[in-house]
Amino acid sequence: MDSGKKTSIANIKSFYSKWRGMNSGLAGIFAIIIIGVFPLAFRDYYFDILNFKTFFYYKVVIIFAVVFLMVNVIFLILSIYLGCDRSTGRRRKICASDWSMLDFILIAGISTLQSATPAAALLGNDGRYSGLLIWIAYAFMYFAVRRSLRLRQWYLDLFLGAGMGACIIGILQYFDIDPIGFKNLMDPGQYYMFMSTIGNINTYTSYAAMLAGASVLLFFTEEVRIRKTWYLFCMSISFAALITGMSDNAYLAIFALIGLLPLYAFKNLRGVRTYIFILAVLSSEFWSLHRMTKPQSGAAGQMGGLYRIITGSHYLILLVAVLWALYFILCWMMKMIPDTHPLMRDGNKGRWAWLAFLSVGIILTGFALYDANVCGNAGNYGGLAQYLTINDDWGTHRWYIWRIGMESYGKFPFKQKIFGAGPDTYGAVVMENHYDEMVMRYGEFFDSAHNEYLQYLVTVGLAGLVAYLALLVTSIRKMIRLSGKRPYVMAIAFAVICYAAQAAVNISVPIVTPVMLMLLAMGVSGEDEADKEIS
Repeated sequence: MDSGKKTSIANIKSFYSKWRGMNSGLAGIFAIIIIGVFPLAFRDYYFDILNFKTFFYYKVVIIFAVVFLMVNVIFLILSIYLGCDRSTGRRRKICASDWSMLDFILIAGISTLQSATPAAALLGNDGRYSGLLIWIAYAFMYFAVRRSLRLRQWYLDLFLGAGMGACIIGILQYFDIDPIGFKNLMDPGQYYMFMSTIGNINTYTSYAAMLAGASVLLFFTEEVRIRKTWYLFCMSISFAALITGMSDNAYLAIFALIGLLPLYAFKNLRGVRTYIFILAVLSSEFWSLHRMTKPQSGAAGQMGGLYRIITGSHYLILLVAVLWALYFILCWMMKMIPDTHPLMRDGNKGRWAWLAFLSVGIILTGFALYDANVCGNAGNYGGLAQYLTINDDWGTHRWYIWRIGMESYGKFPFKQKIFGAGPDTYGAVVMENHYDEMVMRYGEFFDSAHNEYLQYLVTVGLAGLVAYLALLVTSIRKMIRLSGKRPYVMAIAFAVICYAAQAAVNISVPIVTPVMLMLLAMGVSGEDEADKEIS
């Protein structure tokens, strides 16, 4: 090959490198706004928070789409003018999560077209603005970031930094300190239904759940002392936000985090020690926050459920002492044991042992549910009886909401079972047959399933639910694979896992869902050969 041709190829590669670099920069700005600015943005405090954040998100997507399109059209014209060979510019391959997102949008589109209320299904204006239109915006965001961004760890630091601001505001509000005056004009009866710059307590804790998942994994994987201290701070604050968030959906995220973390952490004794440290911090915060508040005053007086069970136990302080003692014992052991010892080397024995432990726990939980509901022995479980006894009032009427949702789904014709009633039309579906019953029994109307997965089953059908689950599973699987070279990607995987866990009793709203899907897109935007060429 002559030198002129070599120079030409080098110039073409440089051209495509600049093109990809520009796209990555734009995607980076997009990500910064969604994970760093969007959670903190508000206008009229809580009075229009859903509307404001929804349309704020739309504006960001539209502006980015216009700029992104203009830049790529210009580069495309230049590539044609310069006679560049398109095959020279390497592109990222379509992965399984890409197909899952495309499938979901296609199914949601079919669902909208066949809906009895297509306009409502398109806009989601009868629900939480989570119709087809916003999912198209989510899909554009996903593909723009997934295909363009070169992920770096500082993006996660930005995510945590914004999150710490939101969490600190929420924690202060729990102690009846309102630094920005969010609650000045609110009905006192609604003070403890909204927190921070996020809004509803369920939405707030779903956001805090992602922060907890990310900060715990970053703390676990980080080796630089200054950064590790930063992640310890973030972990502690996000734990405090979950505890003081006054919503039991937070505990599903906590259980998922502490239950699944050992499958990643128990490679060696060092991982076990770090896990015990994390548990010690969490249990200490439960004890400390309980000791810092008067049981019947302010937000503390509104706390119930699992918080009361955990903090009301006389064994909590014993658990705190045992965990810290165990941690220091492990620290001493690791000083005595050489690095060549089998306990210090990576292996899977600890993971398998924990998996067996989890399996036993699941079996025992199943037995407790059977014993409480079929055998009628709920009284044997004390404060846990309210969680084990399944009836219409379970989970703040969630079982009733789920039951009527499943009954409504069961009445669908076959085609509707597959494609659903239309995105974000759950309220219209249950209102048709159960409106009078809801108002008579509970004095309110439930317009969402309070379970994302049931919500998708009813609104976008079995096909839509499968596509959404595939999006989560394939994305997490890819992140696990990418974490071998970039451990910080695992932080995003656990953020998504924590969100997915709490979603079993929560709903999708355009306040937190854009952040989750942005993180997911960032997590699967792993480096390929084209990125390596740029570097």
